[in-house]
Amino acid sequence: MSLILYFSPLSPPSRAVRSFLLLSKAVFSGKVVDLLKGEHKSAEFQNINPNQSLPALVDGGLKMFESHAILKYIAVKKQLYQYYPKNLRNKAQVDCYLDWSQTGLEAIGKYVNQCFLFPKFMNKPVPDNKQELHKDVIDTLKFFESTFLTGRYIFNQPSITLADVKATSDLSQLLISDLDFNQFPKIKEYLQEMFSIQAIKEAYAEYLQMINSSSPNDQISYIINGIDKSQSWKFTLYFHPLSSPSRAARTVLLYSGIEFNEQIVNLLSGEHQQPEFTAINPNQTIPAIANDSIKLFESGAIMKYLAKKFNLYNLYPTQLKAQAKVDEYLDFHLTEMSSLPNYVFNCFFGPQMMKLPVPADKDQQLQNVIGTLEFFWRVFMNNGKWTFINDSPQPTLADIKVGSDLAQLFITDFPFEKIPGFDLYIKRLFELPEMRRSHVELFGFVQSQKVGKFALSISQPQPVRNQERITLYFNFFSGPAKAVKTALLLGNIPYTEKVIDIQSGENKKKPYTDINPNESLPALSFGNFNLFESHAIMKFICIQFNLTELYPNFPLRAKIDSYLDFHHLEIRKLSLLTMDFFVGPKFFNKEMPKNYDERVRELNELLHFIVNVFFGGGKYKYIMGSRTPTIADLSFIGEVSTLFFVDFDFSQFPTMKAYIKDMFNIKQVRETYSKYFLATRFMSKSMNPFIESIAKGTEEGGSSCCQLI
Repeated sequence: MSLILYFSPLSPPSRAVRSFLLLSKAVFSGKVVDLLKGEHKSAEFQNINPNQSLPALVDGGLKMFESHAILKYIAVKKQLYQYYPKNLRNKAQVDCYLDWSQTGLEAIGKYVNQCFLFPKFMNKPVPDNKQELHKDVIDTLKFFESTFLTGRYIFNQPSITLADVKATSDLSQLLISDLDFNQFPKIKEYLQEMFSIQAIKEAYAEYLQMINSSSPNDQISYIINGIDKSQSWKFTLYFHPLSSPSRAARTVLLYSGIEFNEQIVNLLSGEHQQPEFTAINPNQTIPAIANDSIKLFESGAIMKYLAKKFNLYNLYPTQLKAQAKVDEYLDFHLTEMSSLPNYVFNCFFGPQMMKLPVPADKDQQLQNVIGTLEFFWRVFMNNGKWTFINDSPQPTLADIKVGSDLAQLFITDFPFEKIPGFDLYIKRLFELPEMRRSHVELFGFVQSQKVGKFALSISQPQPVRNQERITLYFNFFSGPAKAVKTALLLGNIPYTEKVIDIQSGENKKKPYTDINPNESLPALSFGNFNLFESHAIMKFICIQFNLTELYPNFPLRAKIDSYLDFHHLEIRKLSLLTMDFFVGPKFFNKEMPKNYDERVRELNELLHFIVNVFFGGGKYKYIMGSRTPTIADLSFIGEVSTLFFVDFDFSQFPTMKAYIKDMFNIKQVRETYSKYFLATRFMSKSMNPFIESIAKGTEEGGSSCCQLI
């Protein structure tokens, strides 16, 4: 019989037990008890836990409450001695923290409950002694940091224990407070590491979602998301595009979705030996990364660090066995794959770029490379039976590392056909958009050389197949249709545009209904493949044509998706205002509603929410902090621009005004909206100076003699 956990996402002890159950991989079912509705006081729950508290655990006929007792029970039952050690001294230290936390952290609970939770959920006033309660928390954290956090984990244990599981839940209460975590850098880094563990993050999912929706400050965003929005996380990558380790590190940075700087280090001119670079990397090699808090060299170390820091679990799993298999290849790679770069430099790069003589043992070096790759193919790819290294279901750091090395061979005369099926693996790797982007300069160099057909086929740009040309079914009044068209233009994707006349009902007749039975716009045909719904279409386009600037990879992709999900119900309220008060009455003889002012007030509240949540309170240039516009921005601008027809007043939204102006300064966006702007200028009864400036392409309040349209 599986365990049953009764818990609430708002309950810190519940989060601790839920975390440990997930860490232990125990089979259990969870039942949420709503504290705000008083379900913990019901007769049914009292039968489980007469103390009316959370969490509670049922294991067959055994009913347990009190989180510490539950944690120890699970650890002993499952024999998880790494979390609750057998060693008497280590166990005593875990017990020491657990016992101390019962009363020693009372100040944290009192401060968070009285000053934040109770006012938020129970409409209670913030107490007059808030400053005194805050001081008690500061004193408590100073004691915790100096007494318990004496190493990486509590009491300097070699790995996380029940003490850390509980401490995470204790300290996580403060994430909804106004605490300045920069006062406690050890606690800040400690919590960030705890939340980089997938099981813990999963256990806290609802709680973290609540925090994320409240526009957390940079410190808290760093703790729970792994990315600090301040400049301290922005890396500089020191690299050279012809360096295989550099390209491997660059690929992982691209996977992270963060903004980073690049600085090329010219090895031939000795820049790696200059004092400026030696201060970054005393080993005088590339790649290296640096920011305000860390300087790191050696590509393997850089790749692992980035994968852990930005929670790239797909590249570097948290599960011990899967991670060990990645490490196995990376350690093997350090020495055993050295024949590849040696052959490339000695026999091709050195002679071509540095006028070095071709070595007499060139043929032997080639045989060494073939032998190395035959071993790799047999052992790490099971003679091609596995898709990725060591039978991983998806590419990992190991595949990125070997792929970057294999790309060196493109400038040689390497006979790829010597290893049957090897070419398919290489093609698979370079279908990954991050791999292609990190190798773009190398591919350009390869294209300029006399190389084999296989190398040319991999390195050349991937064209759209003519037999599968895209047709976009479009109407310039449709915001979603304009979003898709802009994506195609930004991606430089050839397409044919087919205008659908909505007013005459063409969208409700064949042959269009065969393409889109939903009778909506837009729709897209790609060969024999038809698709409707703008978000689905844009995701398809971005993935099909590797448009990762428009639809970034994990973790930013998850944030973009969160906006797109929100968009469906909430953002459409913008265009509904225009439909009800302009399009419906003007084109479809519908009666105009009488609640315009009320609807505008609702939209003002919605736009304030959008600015605070999706634009970081005005800190972000684009939605969710992306450094370039994404499909989220294309969708949003399509909706917000519908308000131009109702002469919406944007004056109380300076962030929104700057954003709209910036978006419509993008050539492809403006091209998509050209007819739409002509329509707004022609049909609108009135147009305030801001909307007029956008529609005409002039400065607000300026002359219209030099319009963009």
